[in-house]
Amino acid sequence: MKFIGLDAHSRTCTFVVMGKSGKVLKKGKVETREDLLLGFVRSVKGPRKLIFEEGVMSHWLYMLLKKEVDELVVCQPRERKGPKTDELDAEELAELLRSGKPKSVFHADDVLMDLRIIVSGYDDVIQELGRAKNRYKALYRQAAIQTDVTKFYESEEMLLSLDGEERYYVACTLFEQIRFLEQQRAGYVERFEENARKQKAIKLLMSIPGIGLVRANQIVAIVVTPYRFSKKYKLFAYAMLTKHSRTSDGKEYGKQQAMGCAELKRVFKSAALSSIKSDNAFRRKYDEMRAAGKSDRTARSAVAKKIAATVLGVWKSGKKYNDKHKEVTQRANRNCHSGA
Repeated sequence: MKFIGLDAHSRTCTFVVMGKSGKVLKKGKVETREDLLLGFVRSVKGPRKLIFEEGVMSHWLYMLLKKEVDELVVCQPRERKGPKTDELDAEELAELLRSGKPKSVFHADDVLMDLRIIVSGYDDVIQELGRAKNRYKALYRQAAIQTDVTKFYESEEMLLSLDGEERYYVACTLFEQIRFLEQQRAGYVERFEENARKQKAIKLLMSIPGIGLVRANQIVAIVVTPYRFSKKYKLFAYAMLTKHSRTSDGKEYGKQQAMGCAELKRVFKSAALSSIKSDNAFRRKYDEMRAAGKSDRTARSAVAKKIAATVLGVWKSGKKYNDKHKEVTQRANRNCHSGA
């Protein structure tokens, strides 16, 4: 078996091929082009494994090279100390693969992976829209003008209340930015609606309280397949909804936030906030914990976990969410035990 470490950049890619004993067998540096990358990998004869780090080009490389090797690993970027060159990085990756200790990052050739592009674009638009609105509102607050009016960001008449040519000019430019970004946001929502018509998983998740069109698209784009997680607790960790205990020699040194996907954490946390605004199983869970003396934050965190677990269950079962599922199951179990 040969182990290939690849240090990838937008201009060039550096390869180091290592044998089973740890001896470097071959090195190479090529331009980042499909034909040259394929040519080098194919020049390594016999069984071979390939590894490179997660980055902006990682999925492109994955789709290009996954059929060229016996095993392809995309690993988490490592912390480096001491000397650094592309060749050293590629050699370290090859050694990491040879030792069998890389922490892999999920990639697949599933069509749902492409949803990540549109979801990322939507997130960028929302962030820019929020910044533009904050700057726009600040201009009015600086002049002691009330901003809690109906359709504040849509009213051109509000611009006339500003004094000073400079302030008025900046407000006009920001007003146009907000209008343009809102149009872009609406365009993304249309794409999300199209995705919901095509992808069953998105429709299923939209049946869960707190998860609407946008959040369903975000979850499906990030997770891709629920079978990545054999247990709900693994999804909790990936979504950064739990913390790991740190103990040594019988002593506890606090808890540490699990490494994972901050975007998914934000989706589940916001879904929890939305879900407790109506009467459903999540709201009842929240009320139970508050009645037991738990804080609002603790109760909402528990609801976020419950939503994450429900996402896995609904997605794997292929059936829409049933708010009475728990009660129905308990009643069926009682009937079974009673012989009814």
